[in-house]
Amino acid sequence: MKGNWGKILKVDLTNGVFEDIELPEKDYRDFLGGSGLAAKWFFDHECWKADPLSPENPLMIMLGPISGLTVPGTSRLEICARSPLTRIWGEACMGGHFAPQLKATGYDGIIITGASEKPVYLFVTDKSKEIRDASHLWGKDTYETEESLKEEVGDKRAQVICIGPAGENLVKFASVMNNRGSTAGRCGMGAVMGSKKLKAVVCRGKKKPVVADEEAMKELRNRMVENIKLNLLSKGLKAFGSNVHMEYGMAVGDVPVKNWRQAYWEEGQKKLSGSNVARTILTKSHSCYGCPISCKRLVKVDYGPFRMEEGPGAEYEAAAALGTMHLMDSVEANNKANELCNRFGMDCISAGATLAYATEAYLNGVFTDKETGGIKLGWNKPEVMLELLEKTAYREGFGDILAEGTRAISEKYGGKEYAIHVKGLECPMHDPRALWSLALTYATGIRGACHCADANLYIELGVGNNDDLNIPRSKPLRAEGKAAQTIGAQVKGIITNSAIICEYVKTAGTDDVNDLLNLINAATGFGYTLESLVETAHRIWYLKRAIGNLCGATREDDRLPRRLLEPHPEGLTSKLTAVLNPQFSFLFPLLKKIRAEKFMDALGSVANAVLFPNFNKIMRATRFLPGIWGSDRALKAGRADEIQRRTIPFDSMLEEYYRLRDIDERGFPRRRRLESLGLQAVADALERMSESPEATA
Repeated sequence: MKGNWGKILKVDLTNGVFEDIELPEKDYRDFLGGSGLAAKWFFDHECWKADPLSPENPLMIMLGPISGLTVPGTSRLEICARSPLTRIWGEACMGGHFAPQLKATGYDGIIITGASEKPVYLFVTDKSKEIRDASHLWGKDTYETEESLKEEVGDKRAQVICIGPAGENLVKFASVMNNRGSTAGRCGMGAVMGSKKLKAVVCRGKKKPVVADEEAMKELRNRMVENIKLNLLSKGLKAFGSNVHMEYGMAVGDVPVKNWRQAYWEEGQKKLSGSNVARTILTKSHSCYGCPISCKRLVKVDYGPFRMEEGPGAEYEAAAALGTMHLMDSVEANNKANELCNRFGMDCISAGATLAYATEAYLNGVFTDKETGGIKLGWNKPEVMLELLEKTAYREGFGDILAEGTRAISEKYGGKEYAIHVKGLECPMHDPRALWSLALTYATGIRGACHCADANLYIELGVGNNDDLNIPRSKPLRAEGKAAQTIGAQVKGIITNSAIICEYVKTAGTDDVNDLLNLINAATGFGYTLESLVETAHRIWYLKRAIGNLCGATREDDRLPRRLLEPHPEGLTSKLTAVLNPQFSFLFPLLKKIRAEKFMDALGSVANAVLFPNFNKIMRATRFLPGIWGSDRALKAGRADEIQRRTIPFDSMLEEYYRLRDIDERGFPRRRRLESLGLQAVADALERMSESPEATA
């Protein structure tokens, strides 16, 4: 088999037994790899019946057919299991440097079942595999663990994925870490590792995967590198990291502020933006394996209460979740909080969102000093944030409550209106009120609220489209066409997370989905057509949707918090996306056609010096133009008709989505749709569940 090795390593930690599983080529063709292949194995073994923190819940570390190749963006892998946070299908994508070493061991993934009685780690090479004692590592943070294990195995080129104290203590949103700042953050995969007493997995391999068409792969690689070199987005990412978005996002109302209450916060974008990080605490940029973009930040704080040694800085999601969501305007404190999340092994999105919920709930009397142990929660209290992050990781005092996540806490204590999540997964840091299609993205996301599961974010921002799928772009701040656009965007997300490739590289380095098609075919030789690849993506999506149903999810779970659908309680947002989206939709494809390197370098220099650091100021200058900025008298006066016009018509969008997806009144895929994709066994399982729900829930 080309691109893939055709086998998975299965490890039973209860009995200490290894097994090589050879999967049929048909599974690779039909489910591609990554999270798609993981979902197939999960379904075939009826793993939805397992409690998320039980030995029976498998932890699946999976590669795709292009993972670990010498192509930009292929440093990624997927970690999948039933989520302890949401109790449905969970998956988390990770970049960094681990995937190439796992690929070089001769396996397409590792499936870990059972649980050890004592802490252990796996050491897998292309020649051997061992379960080793990790008692001496239990309690260490992820930075210490990674450093210790590289010394212990005697090879600095070995790569480590590991958990910190949060995973050991079964924090429901514990993450898995590699290379200090590369994170499989969402859905609590770190807690699944912790439940198995699995501290880490170490890989070192020397095998080189054979691809089906090396010449085609080389040509695609060279073209992607050239595209990235000439791309304006990649130049901004290289200069300011993913947090290049803070200036633009704040201007258009995409950045959540004060637990999604406040529409705009100028001081926050000034202090927390990627451009301010570059001016103040940045030491250098850093990249995942083989990536020319280098969007990761290394930062250092030399003095003060938030001092930190050089290490990974906050990405955009952390800048918002641990910054703007709390009205916290200290860039040093924000990056220190991010460091603690990395060291403890916690998802910064869920951690920040849970603390923001707790703060608002405390200020409204849901929690008292009795629950918090005397800690006074409030906005812009960085010392309190850092204290609570540590208490959460160790489940000490109020941290033991916070470790359960927003849904569980709000269901037990109250304040559900402050708990911003979908299906138990805290919402990422992009606001559907600015980018309407994200309402469907979040509500129908397989794992819950997720902006990485489809391409809607990039389409709504004007830097992407579905033209390659013959699906027209819907108009900003309009409901029409959002359902069809979302389905097309989900097709692209499924391919991205099964193949697997970085979203930034895909956006900057490829022209359209045909480039991914050609990459996959060059690796595997499977000869997909666009139509058959799209069908494969649909097959994977419906399988994952059905797994969610088998875990207990229904239509009632495809809901969005009211706060994300209605105008902000505090302040007014712009309507700039309606103006900028069409302009960017025209500009970015045009810029992609320009192949003059000197011109694009000059343009990038101007953008990095003037445009990106001042985007907010430039956009704010439009507030005096009629019809653009949201400070009109009608909304300010609270007129019902204007409030209604600014409220996302979510129900009608969702009903259209269900119709196009062929989802029934329970929220289940209809049998005819499943059978058309060769998923008869899935349809049978859903039917059995309907007849006897207690048998599978």
